[in-house]
Amino acid sequence: MKRFKTKLISVLALLLVTLFVQATVVRFETNFGNIDIELFEEETPLTVENFLQYVNAGDYDNSIIHRSVPGFVIQGGQFYSTGTQLASIPANPSVMNEPGISNTRGTIALAKIPGSPNSGTNNFFFNVTDNVSLDTSEQGFTVFGEVIDGLEIIDLISSLQTFSERPYFALYTNTIQLSNYVYINKAFVLSEEFHINAGLSGAWFNPATDGQGIYLEVLPDIQTVIMAWFTFDTTDPDTATPSEVGYAGGRWVTAVGNFQGNEFNGTVYQTSNGLFENSAATVSNMAIGTVRLVFNSCGELVMSYSLYDGLLNGSTELVKIATSNIALCEQLASDNNPGIVVQ
Repeated sequence: MKRFKTKLISVLALLLVTLFVQATVVRFETNFGNIDIELFEEETPLTVENFLQYVNAGDYDNSIIHRSVPGFVIQGGQFYSTGTQLASIPANPSVMNEPGISNTRGTIALAKIPGSPNSGTNNFFFNVTDNVSLDTSEQGFTVFGEVIDGLEIIDLISSLQTFSERPYFALYTNTIQLSNYVYINKAFVLSEEFHINAGLSGAWFNPATDGQGIYLEVLPDIQTVIMAWFTFDTTDPDTATPSEVGYAGGRWVTAVGNFQGNEFNGTVYQTSNGLFENSAATVSNMAIGTVRLVFNSCGELVMSYSLYDGLLNGSTELVKIATSNIALCEQLASDNNPGIVVQ
């Protein structure tokens, strides 16, 4: 009985892990905007693996959408630009057909040679509309993902004029140039890690400690964060020496440093010897420790610190005070996703 319970717990744990595994998302950066594609790895593992081989090798970078049939599909994966001409994308070995998911609007499927159901390689197509007839023709076309963001870009490309089914735009002469084609400038797998961006600027606090918190200024162009930390002393102030400006027990320190990914590491400085509205006072800044901010999302972070040679150490969770720009932060995080670095 004990062994059965152990096995049952293990199975349940595995199921929970499986439920929380995020799907792989590939981004096409086109000259009309981004298209984000969530891949169906469980349902079509062979086709997804095949597609990712091209993506991770950079084969779809600078490639064109070479076929557009309005109200039906737009297709890519066949040609890329060398800068002076179009060249064929080298094809890997064909992949076994994995039909089963319907060719509905916004899905991406593997193209293949007519009469050869297992001939899919580098060509793919987006279903501009519900093409359920493709679920059975040619023994079914394998749908291996769907557009989760950028469907309007698909529609825009589909609306362009074509020559021999090849879409083009901004044609001011009688000859189509390389610059007139629709390009996938870059194709890459999105990173699941949160990335620091300018939308995180603003006030943060711990609801359990009133009157304390930090204010951030994020400078993405130089990968720098400037931080002001408002807090209190560890003991009550001397009542015999009252403060004339503010509260005598109030403390304000600053920090500055660089960030990478979702993490900021900075040096904490203490400013002293200044006087209120007194420009003649000689102010000094002294490094008193370090601080680390790890952002879990646009509204949550964990702050760890070590001050005065380790005399004050700790960690606290902070939340954004104003939530009005969280949507902006999330959009910036999505737009600036650098993708996964392929070794």
